[in-house]
Amino acid sequence: MTYREILRLPMRHLRQYRMVFSLGLCLILIVGMYPSDIQGYRAAPYGGYDMPAVVLVEDKLRHLNTIAAFAVPLVLRDWVGLKQLSVVVLAGTAATHIPKHVLDRVTIGGTRLGERPNRPTSRHNMPSGHSSLASAVIWFLGRRYGWGWLALTVPITLATMGTRVLLNAHTISAVLVGALVGLLVTALFVTRREKPSDQGVTAPVIRTTGSAK
Repeated sequence: MTYREILRLPMRHLRQYRMVFSLGLCLILIVGMYPSDIQGYRAAPYGGYDMPAVVLVEDKLRHLNTIAAFAVPLVLRDWVGLKQLSVVVLAGTAATHIPKHVLDRVTIGGTRLGERPNRPTSRHNMPSGHSSLASAVIWFLGRRYGWGWLALTVPITLATMGTRVLLNAHTISAVLVGALVGLLVTALFVTRREKPSDQGVTAPVIRTTGSAK
């Protein structure tokens, strides 16, 4: 599969799963526009930096998802998977960082969407890039190689999302939107890996000569 073919996948997937993508976009709008109680965060901020488990996830464990996403296709020599993953990374980066800038000064319910809980002058709260990347791995490894990968990716993604809230780095709505964005973007560009038995390999024809009379 070439990059051109990968870039054409979204049209096919949008036609096949129109209702699923429509529901996902509706959830992003609903959750993203929900006003976050920034003052509530500041009145009783989470003490994530005093929690060893939270610091461990932020500094080390959250990277396991990313490592697995690149390591698995490399080990399996799945070059199509690596191509799809590279497109997902670029598209996911655009899908998170563009809204971060566009929504930075949008105010809903007295709360600026770009404001993080840690300080009033902070920016680019919505959506969470950490959550987006972590959730993208859920769909990539699950769809490409089997949903058994959820046993690893889902706990790490949930821990990453919780850590961003406990560190006062993002509002709850920002991490939820980030996770949804990561799932939807990845679903557009990833297909199931074909096994050798599915690639139309036929047995070679062995020709024999007849015996002389």
